[in-house]
Amino acid sequence: MAKSLASFAPTPTFKGTADVPVAGKGPQPLGLTFRFHDTEAMKALSAEFTALQDKYKATAEAPLSDEQEKDMRTDQAKLVMKIVSAWEFTDEFSVENITQFFVTHAFAFGAIVTGFFQAHSGAKTKN
Repeated sequence: MAKSLASFAPTPTFKGTADVPVAGKGPQPLGLTFRFHDTEAMKALSAEFTALQDKYKATAEAPLSDEQEKDMRTDQAKLVMKIVSAWEFTDEFSVENITQFFVTHAFAFGAIVTGFFQAHSGAKTKN
């Protein structure tokens, strides 16, 4: 049966998960609703991720200050707001709540970004 290009149109949002490392429990799946981004938007996001990484690059000789860490978490939360529209928590999905989540879950940002790219590309993970 013939299909039209419109039949392959992506939805503006789609469900996915991020395996967030939780101390004492290992990776825990966090249900998220991701936003679709076209090729140009994905390039811009990639540049933003790289810029954020470069901005907050720390070394053993030059660790981030407490203020820089706070700013980094806020910047990460703002970037997450661009790729995620909702989460499964009953708490409001906001920059403030995401930032607080990052305070107690240090690797959550990376897990969410990885989950986004996997869900966006249709990649499947093995059990």
